[in-house]
Amino acid sequence: MKTRVPFLLFLGAVQASALDLTPRFVTTLSDGVSIRRPFFADGARKYALTLNMETALEPYEDGALFRFVTLREASMRLRPSPFRVETKFRPESLNLYRETARKLLPPTSTQVELEAVVENPMPINGWESLRFVFKHRTHTGEWGESITFLNITPEKQVIVQVHAPAPDFAQASERAWDILRRWHELDSLKPPGGS
Repeated sequence: MKTRVPFLLFLGAVQASALDLTPRFVTTLSDGVSIRRPFFADGARKYALTLNMETALEPYEDGALFRFVTLREASMRLRPSPFRVETKFRPESLNLYRETARKLLPPTSTQVELEAVVENPMPINGWESLRFVFKHRTHTGEWGESITFLNITPEKQVIVQVHAPAPDFAQASERAWDILRRWHELDSLKPPGGS
C-alpha cells in the first residue's frame, strides 16, 4: 500500500498539468462590454481563442468541436494526439503519422485520396505541424478532410481535424485557420468586477 499513494499523487500531478481541451468559458469586460470567451486550461496556464458569431463551440469526447454554422456540416475538431512532441515530423515518422491520420477519417469512407502532405502549415507561435489533406466519399457525398498534428506547446501535441462537404472545404479550412491563429496565452482571466 505504501507504493500506491506516491504513484497516485504522481498521476494526479501529471493530469493536473496536462492541456485540457474541454472548452471552458469566462465572461470578461472589454471597454465596458461583457464578452463570453472560451479558453482551455493547462495547469495554471490558460489559452484563449476569439470566435465569431458563426462558430459554435462545444465539448466533444476528449476535446472540442467547432461547428461552422453557416457551412452545412462543416466543423473543426481539436483533440489530444496519441503522439508526444518528441515524435518529430521527419521522413522516418511520416508513415506513422499518415496511417494515424487515415484512421481518423469516417470508417465508412471510400475512394480515399491523399491530396497533399503539408509541412509546417501553421508557422506561428513557434508551432511545428504536419498536415494531411484527404478527399473521400461516404453515403452522403464527397468530403474534404484535413488532419493536422500540431505541437501547440513545447510539451503537448494535438490534432486539428477539419471536415466539410467538398464544395465547402476550402472555406471551412480558412475558418479553422482564422480561429487557430488567434490562440493566445492569458495571464489571468477575471470575471466582470475583477473578482
